[in-house]
Amino acid sequence: MPLARPTVEMSSAPAPRRARAPKSAKPAAAPAVTLESRIHACYEGLPGSEARVADVLLNHPGRLATHSATELAADAGASKAAVTRLIQRLGYDSHAAARREARQAQQWGAPLYLQPDAPPGDGRLAVYAQHVAADQLSLAHTLHGLDEAAVDGSVLALARARRVVVLGFRNSAWLALYARIQLGLLRPGVDLAPLPSQTLAESLVGLGREDVILAVGMRRRVPSFAAAVRAARAEGVRIVLVTDPTGVADVPGADWTLGCHCRGAAMFDTYVAAVSVINFLAAQVAAQLGTAARQRLQGVERWHGRLGDMA
Repeated sequence: MPLARPTVEMSSAPAPRRARAPKSAKPAAAPAVTLESRIHACYEGLPGSEARVADVLLNHPGRLATHSATELAADAGASKAAVTRLIQRLGYDSHAAARREARQAQQWGAPLYLQPDAPPGDGRLAVYAQHVAADQLSLAHTLHGLDEAAVDGSVLALARARRVVVLGFRNSAWLALYARIQLGLLRPGVDLAPLPSQTLAESLVGLGREDVILAVGMRRRVPSFAAAVRAARAEGVRIVLVTDPTGVADVPGADWTLGCHCRGAAMFDTYVAAVSVINFLAAQVAAQLGTAARQRLQGVERWHGRLGDMA
């Protein structure tokens, strides 16, 4: 006799729907794939010869941009074949492809990729002489690259604007602060953005066609920098951009661009050219404002006397 099938009671209530993510939600950005992350992902399983090459690249990644496979092998005490195998294991199509990535990191200013080899032992003053020579070269390249019309337009805009906001992040933040201090001695209505504990929006609200942003953005810029320039430009704000040569293409939309070379002799960028340009702009703004700038400076000195805050 066949077994009776159990009866299943069907509920009249509709099945619950799965919650859907809002359409505006975006997946989190994947972390950047770098030479270092590629090596760390497979380091534990590397054969000895490839591990030695990996150690060289972790300690001196810039050598990938300047050294051939044979030279890297010699540095690591390994064979050229070990270098080739490691490059392929890391996911690069060829040594040339890996070199292109390393050269892009150098151009972007990543300190590890700019770190020079140890000095040959000539003494620290000899190394400092190289440092000074690189600074002088940076100044010379900056001078020859500046455009007369861009300098003139920048000075007039900074002198005549209703309000000037000086913008800068990371290493450019202290350059922006220096610019704000110098210009603030000469005219009212000069602000710094972003201020501590303040969002960028709160710093830029109210800007319009009568205002100017002095945007200081040397390389290794944060995304917020270019976004702020674009948004302000859409509001009709005029932009004076002080940047390194890579910023000319990376931060479009400026009315006047002043390129400052920043490649130093060591692993860190040099900012002597940027400081020089900012100092020069302030001096020219003072000359443009004339009596008004002198009267403001005299007022500052009177307050120093009242407060006794200068030794």
